[in-house]
Amino acid sequence: MAELKLAMVFKNAMDKNVSMTIPDVKPTVTQAEAVALMDTILTVGIFTPDNIALVSKVDCKMVETTTSDFYNVP
Repeated sequence: MAELKLAMVFKNAMDKNVSMTIPDVKPTVTQAEAVALMDTILTVGIFTPDNIALVSKVDCKMVETTTSDFYNVP
């Protein structure tokens, strides 16, 4: 079963990279929508990891992970 995640990286006010992942995104999410989401996160300022503001976008990727379960407990 494949799982899609949106992996975003921001720069904070201390010049450190901060990662944020959104699980179970729809496969129809576009690059423009993902970038707009990042812009909204920066504008609203609701996420402040370690009480340090996010100040800029660094990277954004759609990540597809496939998991194969080889063992089920009887």
